Amino acid sequence: MDNISLPVKFIDEYLPKAEPAYVVVYLYAYRFISRNEVVPDTRQIASALNLKERQVEAAMDYWNRYGFNLGGRNVIKTLHKSIYTPSEIAARAQTDKKLKWLYEEAQNSLGKILSSADIQALFWIYDYLGLNPQVIMLIINYAKKIDKASMRYIEKIAMDWADKGVDTVRKAERYLADLDEKSTYQYHIKKLFGIKDRDFTPSEKAILDEWATSIKPTDELLLSAFDININRTGNLNIKYINGILKSWKEKGITTTGQIPLETKSTGTANFDQRGDIDFDAREIEILKKRMGR
Repeated sequence: MDNISLPVKFIDEYLPKAEPAYVVVYLYAYRFISRNEVVPDTRQIASALNLKERQVEAAMDYWNRYGFNLGGRNVIKTLHKSIYTPSEIAARAQTDKKLKWLYEEAQNSLGKILSSADIQALFWIYDYLGLNPQVIMLIINYAKKIDKASMRYIEKIAMDWADKGVDTVRKAERYLADLDEKSTYQYHIKKLFGIKDRDFTPSEKAILDEWATSIKPTDELLLSAFDININRTGNLNIKYINGILKSWKEKGITTTGQIPLETKSTGTANFDQRGDIDFDAREIEILKKRMGR
């Protein structure tokens, strides 16, 4: 069974002041927000809760006045953060060994004394988003790696991970591995050539390393060589493309406009025989147009 969580302080200080109908509307709307779903309109909420629409509208206005905009999850979560006081956080750190460890590790990783705002933000990620300290440290170290180690960015990543269910070390490491792959040249070539559901072989990886460090072809040249390869063989062949690129490199060809016309006009490819390459319909049309089909 799915659950939603609200800070005890929020319940103690905000809900008692609100009319019962306002509380019901808030909880009902937050049920959708917490699951990243679209909040129903006031008419639908009124119907679901057996209220009048004007009561729902009044409830929305009430919470908006307090800054709790029911139109977005991150808005509410950010505002919930402000209810933690420094003294409450300090007291919690004295009794919670995991939280204390998080503060020490974060301080060492970031190489600075944590400000009160930093401490509050990390506590919010730990207590409200529910991410364990090891996962939070993976976020911090990732943010450092990409030179975006501001607490604002760390919070942004934490909210994203919590929304996506990246809440264990194993899930986080897998997610980070995927991010690393997407930042590599190999991933770029996969995306450029439409390669799906297979990895490059060791010999192909060696060729790609040569492209990245020595030949350095533009995307336009890569796609042109790819087109010629598909035209002539009907299947993706990295070694074949490499031969084309090396030939162009030797001839000083650096733009598609310099490619001899006879090289471009080498017949048509059978797009139903793509071997280990997979295109969507849009990509096929682009390739057909490029080859004059």
